[in-house]
Amino acid sequence: MIDPLITLIISLSLALLFFMAARHKMNASRQFQSQLAAYELLPEALVPIMAKLLPLIEMALVFLLLIPLTRPVAALMAMLLLAVYATAMGINLLRGRSEIDCGCGGEPQVLSDWLMLRNFVLMIGSGLLLVPVSDRAVGAADTVLLILMTAVLAMAYLLVEQLVRNQAVLSNRSSNNG
Repeated sequence: MIDPLITLIISLSLALLFFMAARHKMNASRQFQSQLAAYELLPEALVPIMAKLLPLIEMALVFLLLIPLTRPVAALMAMLLLAVYATAMGINLLRGRSEIDCGCGGEPQVLSDWLMLRNFVLMIGSGLLLVPVSDRAVGAADTVLLILMTAVLAMAYLLVEQLVRNQAVLSNRSSNNG
């Protein structure tokens, strides 16, 4: 059994992540469509449809993760979506196509093993939402901890994302100078 606070922290953190990703994709829909096409995994006719569908799925996950009744289904959907994203990245990395933008949203980020690892960690977090939750009541102190821990996880996520971007820039500079 898992403590309900941990479930709430993971749910809120994943909901925030999917909200930001969906928002970026919706606000820059043409750019996301180009990023999706760059993966060269879908027939051209499906790219515009999937470019519209993926952010809608991510936005649906936001709400499904926050509702206890739908959380297990949302956890499975999140794991599947993250696995699809990681697989698409892995296929392109195996093809030697690491210089394409991942399409994750926000600042451009080239494909890397780190992004795949990030998705696997997020899949593990999603999987923890399938563990039965204890009956412990959630109190006011838990609410404060929920807010603080979600903020800490969000900052840690942003920090790791920036470190991965910096590493990619440094690797690119050293390969261009070498």
